[in-house]
Amino acid sequence: MPDLTIHRGSHQIGGCCTEINIGDSRILIDFGANLPGTDEASETKDNDMARRVFGSCQDGAVLFTHYHGDHYGLFRKIPAGVPMYIGPLAKDILRILVPYIDRDEQEKGISIVEKMNTYHAGRWFTPVSGIEVLPLYVDHSALDSYMFCVRAAGKTILFTGDFREHGIVGQWNRMERVLNKYVPGPVDMLITEGTMLSREGEIGHTLVKSEQELGEKAEKLFQKHKYNFVLVSSTNLDSIMEFYHSTPEGMHFVCDLYQARILITAMRDMERKGKFPEYQPSKKHPVVRVLGRGDSRWAELQAIGNMMENPLYFKAAREKGLEQDGFVLLARKNARPGIYTSPFETLRDKFFERDGQIIYSMWTGYLKGEHADKALIRFIGGRPVEFLHTSGHAYVETIAKLIETVDPKWIIPMHTERAEEFSAIPEFVRWKSRVKVLKDGRPLDLDTL
Repeated sequence: MPDLTIHRGSHQIGGCCTEINIGDSRILIDFGANLPGTDEASETKDNDMARRVFGSCQDGAVLFTHYHGDHYGLFRKIPAGVPMYIGPLAKDILRILVPYIDRDEQEKGISIVEKMNTYHAGRWFTPVSGIEVLPLYVDHSALDSYMFCVRAAGKTILFTGDFREHGIVGQWNRMERVLNKYVPGPVDMLITEGTMLSREGEIGHTLVKSEQELGEKAEKLFQKHKYNFVLVSSTNLDSIMEFYHSTPEGMHFVCDLYQARILITAMRDMERKGKFPEYQPSKKHPVVRVLGRGDSRWAELQAIGNMMENPLYFKAAREKGLEQDGFVLLARKNARPGIYTSPFETLRDKFFERDGQIIYSMWTGYLKGEHADKALIRFIGGRPVEFLHTSGHAYVETIAKLIETVDPKWIIPMHTERAEEFSAIPEFVRWKSRVKVLKDGRPLDLDTL
C-alpha cells in the first residue's frame, strides 16, 4: 500500500527526512542533520537516522530540496548504492562548501557530492519507478532551493521544503504564478513547512520583514560607522547582495577567497540564465576586495570574473586602503580557534574599537539557549551588536496564500514546533478540517485520504 512517513521533522525544525513509498519504490525527501545543540535531546539522533530509515533495505532515492545542513547534512550516511538528487547550482555550491567542512570530518564528503545527480526546475523526472517528481524553484535563504510536486499511486503531493516570498526571488507574486502554471487545480496533499509559526514575535524585533527592507536599513547603518563587520551566512546570497549594494561610495566591500568563490559561482549561474544585472564598478557596484595571499584559486577567480559578459571585479584587499576608506566586511566565526587566528579576528581586534560595529544577520537562536553557537558568541565577545536579518522561511500569510492557491484536500505541517496548533492559527482556521498532524516514524496510508 502507498504511504507517507515523516521519519523526522513532524514536530521539530530541521533534521528533516520524509518518505513517500508505493510498495515497490520509494523516495526520501531530504536527509538532514539536527540543528546545532539539539541532537542529544532529539528523539532520533543523527547517528541513528541511517539505521532507522534504511536498515538492511538500501533502496530508493534521496532528493535534497537545498543545501542547508538541516536538509542535506547526513548525506555521508546514505548507503553508497542509493542515488541522490540536488539542484545544479546547489551542487556547485556544495563543491565549495563540503571541502571546507571536510577539514574536521573523518568521512570526506566531496566524492559523494560529485556523484549526486541533478534535477532541473520545471522538468518532470522519475527518480524511481512509479514516482514522478517536478522540482519548482522557490525563494529561500539558500540559492537553488526547490519545492517538489510528486505524483505517486494516483495522488498528487506538493512538498514545500523551506520557502518564503519576501526575498529577491519571491517578489511580484512569483510563487503564485509558478504554482498556477505548473500545478493547476487542487492537490491531494500539501506538506508544508511552518518554521515561523513559533517565531512570529521576532518580526519587527530582531527580524526585518523583507530583504528589501534589510538593504534599506543596511545603507543607513553603514553610514554610521567606518568599519562594519557583518556576520551573515556565506551562502545567503540575497542578503549578501543587499549588503553589497548598500555599501557607501568610497567604502570597500570585503570578503575572503572562500566567500568570493561562492559569489562568483552564483553570479556565473545567473549569467548563464540571462539574469545577470550590470555589475560595473560604481557607487552601487563596488569592486569586491578579497582577503588573503594570491594563489592558484585567486588567479582562477580573477580569470573567471574577467571572462564574464558582465565582469564581477575582484581585487586584493590592502590593509592600508581598508583603514583609510573603511569597509563592509563579510565576516565569519572561527571554528578552529586553537589552530589559527582568522583574518576576520585580526581586523576586528585592530579596527573595532576605533569606529566599528558588528551587524548580526542570522537567526538569533544561535546566540543563546539550546542552539547556541560558541564560535559565533566568541567572535562577538560581548561587543554591542546591531541585529539586521530577515527570515528564510514563510510567514503565516504566505502559507495561507499557498493553501488557497493549491486548494489541498489534506494539509500536513512539518518543520515546525507548533504542528498541534496549526489548525487553530487564525489564518488557517477555515481549513481546520483538512489539517492532519503526523508523528515521526508513523506511516500514513495514502489510500485512506
